[in-house]
Order: sequence, then structure tokens, then C-alpha cells
Amino acid sequence: MKTVKLENFSKELIEYQEKSIELYKESVIDALLKNLRVLVASSPVDTGLYAQSWDLIITEKSAMLGNYAPHAAMIEFGARPFTPPIGPLLSWAKRVLKKPELDSHVWALAKYTQNKISEQGFEPRHVLTNALDLIMDDIRINLRKNFK
Repeated sequence: MKTVKLENFSKELIEYQEKSIELYKESVIDALLKNLRVLVASSPVDTGLYAQSWDLIITEKSAMLGNYAPHAAMIEFGARPFTPPIGPLLSWAKRVLKKPELDSHVWALAKYTQNKISEQGFEPRHVLTNALDLIMDDIRINLRKNFK
């Protein structure tokens, strides 16, 4: 308990508010940083671009966690049927089959995959969505620690 003179009350209130805001920010940022590792570890890996594209942007008034790979939205939310270009699928098939050059197996896998995506699209992976409960739990834990 703290006793404050009436003439200092508004000053004390402002200081308490500023301290509280800093503790809220610290609680959120700590939880986001902790779970950034979880997101990277749970990311599907082919070339590694998606896993390397997680970022936390912190400003004075906000913290934004996201993945900035060009295909991040498709991994997170899936995609309706569309015909993807064959070039990236050929590169992917070479990596999957561990073949240094194009051959009939590489072409077959790439073409099969292209046709399947054209017919079915692909399912969402929900990497970030699945981590949101864990992130929120960590924020709550941090808030309880900081506001005892």
C-alpha cells in the first residue's frame, strides 16, 4: 500500500498507467518471441523459405507476427483448385526425388501434382492458427506474473 498526497495523485496515476502499459507490452512481446520458435519448428520445409520468413515487427504501439513468404497465405489457408505453373513443380519434383536433372519420373510427379492441384486445390496447414491458443496462454501467464 502506498500513501500519496492529493496534489501528487494525478502524477502517481500517470506513472502507474505508463508502467502498466510497459508491462502489458513486455508480456505480449515475450510471448510472441517465445512462440516464434514454435512457428518456425512447425513450418513445413521444402526450400526453407517459409520457415525463414516468420517475423515479429514491434513498433511503439503494436506488435505484428506474420509470415512474409510469397506462398504463406496458401500454406496457412489452403487454396481452391487452380493450375499452378509447371516450372516450380519441376524444381520441387527434382528436390523430392533427389534427381539432378529432368527425367520422366520428375515430369510425371510434377504433372501429377499440377493435375491434382487443378482438381482439388490443397488443404490449409493452419500453422499460425494452431499456435494462437498457445500464444494467448503465454500472454496470460506473463500478465499474471507481471501484475501480481
